[in-house]
Formats: sequence, C-alpha cells, structure tokens
Amino acid sequence: MHPFEISILIAAALYFLGLVSFLPGLLRGLRRKSDFPFATAPEVTVLVCARNEEENIAGCLESLSKLDYPSDRLEILVVDDNSTDNTSKILEEWMKRLPHLHMLSTTNVPDTGFQGKVSALILGMDRSKGEFVLITDADCTVNPKWVREHLRWFEKNTGMVSSITVLDSMKPFDVAQSLEMTELLGLSMAAINYDIPVSVIGNNLSIRKQAYQDVGGYRNIPFSVTEDVALFQTIWNSAHWKVRFKANDELLVKSEPPGNFSTWWRQKHRWVIGGKDIKLMGRIILLLGFIGAFTLIAAPLVLPLKFAGLVFLLKFSGDLVIIYPVLRGLKQLKLIWFLFVYQLYLFFFLLCVPILYVQKDVKWKGRVYHT
Repeated sequence: MHPFEISILIAAALYFLGLVSFLPGLLRGLRRKSDFPFATAPEVTVLVCARNEEENIAGCLESLSKLDYPSDRLEILVVDDNSTDNTSKILEEWMKRLPHLHMLSTTNVPDTGFQGKVSALILGMDRSKGEFVLITDADCTVNPKWVREHLRWFEKNTGMVSSITVLDSMKPFDVAQSLEMTELLGLSMAAINYDIPVSVIGNNLSIRKQAYQDVGGYRNIPFSVTEDVALFQTIWNSAHWKVRFKANDELLVKSEPPGNFSTWWRQKHRWVIGGKDIKLMGRIILLLGFIGAFTLIAAPLVLPLKFAGLVFLLKFSGDLVIIYPVLRGLKQLKLIWFLFVYQLYLFFFLLCVPILYVQKDVKWKGRVYHT
C-alpha cells in the first residue's frame, strides 16, 4: 500500500482508539445514585437571563412551573436583559400565576461595568436567595426532577454540577447539532471524570452560592464571550471546590434550535472564539474531530473499497462508543438514526472552524463583542 493510504488507516484507528479511551470516564458520569444528600430541601434559585425572548420565555416558565420541588424553598428569578420586545410583559403575566417567580431588569440597576449577559448574570447572582443556583436559558425547558437531580450530586466540596443539553427538534439539521452536543459534552464529561477540565454548557449548570462568592464571582473573571466556561474554569482552579459532570434523563435540558443559518453561524462563532481558552484536552478532542473528518473525505478518494469500508466502520464505531451510551442515559435513542446526517454535518462544521476562528467581532443577541 502507498504510505498515504496507510496513514489514512492509521488515522482512522487513532480516532477510534482515542474515543474508546474516554469510555470509562463517560460511564462514570452516567452512573445514577438514589440517595439525596440533604435532610431538608435547601433553598434553591433557578436563574434565567432573558433578552428578547418573547417567543420562548413562556415555554421555559411552563416547564419551571412543573418542577418537583417545594415552592417555599424555590425561587425562580428571571433577569430581563434590556429586552425591546414583549418579554417583560409576558413575565409580568406569569408572575401572577407563580408567586415564587421574580423579575429583575438590567435597565433599572447601576452599570456593572461588564458587557452583555455577564452583567445580567452578576445582577441575578447578587440578588439570588438560594444556597444553590441553577442556571438555564429562556429558550430551554427542563425535566420536573431537574432541581432535585442536580442537588443529588452535591457533596460538601462540590461547587458546580453540569450536564447535557440537546435541541428540542427532530429536523435533520437540528438533530445533527444535538448529536454534536451529545458527543462533545459526553467527551467533556468523561474528561472531567478523569479530573481533566474541558468545558461545560451554560444552560444546564448548578452552582453552590458559597463557591461562586469564594472565587469572587463574575466580577473577578476576565471577560469571555463564553462566560459559562470562564466560570467553570475559575471554580475548577479554586483550592476548595470541585466540579462534577453527570448525565441522565432527569438532568437533561432541551433548547430551541437556531432559527436560521445566520443564527447558527453566530452561535458557532461565539463558541469557537470562546474555545480559544480551552485547555490541552479540549484541543485534543478538537484534533480528534479533524482526524475523523480527514478519514471520511480521504478514504473513498484514495483507498480500495474494502479499506474505505474499514475506515468508515472505525469512524462510525468511534462515534457510537460515545454517543450511544449518552443517548441511552438521556433516553434519547431516537436521535441515533441520524448518525449518517451527523457525519455530513460534522464534516461541514469542521471545514467552517478555521473561518470562524479568524473572524472578528462576535455578534450575539443584538450585541457586538470585539475580540
């Protein structure tokens, strides 16, 4: 065989073995536990920052209204982040239905000196009453057991718990994104369970208020367009607090998909720019993705059919090693039927990454962040 052909086979094998190496940490994150670590339900705040979310906020609040948690120990706090649509009016109507729902507005408080969503998060964290703060987004819905399941994983030295989000859509392009999130967050979960920090997603986080205060909160963190990852890294690097990453159907959050390609591009641009600060393991995961994409395009062009088939088998099997157990734990196995679509999507996205990486000025939620 030609050396280039051999290199493709070696790359496919490295991709498969690289993903398999994450499996023990992944399975550790999927384990369940039945005991609840608190004798009495602690006070909890669910924090949502909303900017021009008139189309989504009602669905979010509907799911939060069904939380299986004592309402006298639960505060739902929504920060209206300078919305120019009917978000605040919808919130006012919902406050009549949910006595434990409260609204703040970034237009009625002194300037925090921080940009965008970080300013809203600072306001919300400052005003939150809970011993634990669970954070999601206004375009998300949660499981009724979501609060209890997050709290289940807090031990005395646990400062943060994270889990997985998928898109609430069965359209092929959206499912491909869900599989992308499942695989990337599954790998992050595995790495964190190996005690290696990678990343978390900000719409499915819980934070012990004391841990947030001990690290100085967002006021003590350099600005990042991915503020959730910046907070995660700060708590991870603290001397006293640990981060746990777990996944099951009760922890699952579902998010509305990007409405169009432009929104998808801006979202990916923000994530890629924020990802510039990821540690070595995150870069290794990204490198594995490029290796996988390389084998997919190179194999059918230069390899004999039987060897190209072997490369495809290694690529698909590697992805299944990560994606299948996560989807099974999330009770979302129906998404697995879109695995081939996901391969096409992933190849397209990885081609876009270099462009997204060098593109300046992150545009998100009507704001521009200079990078």
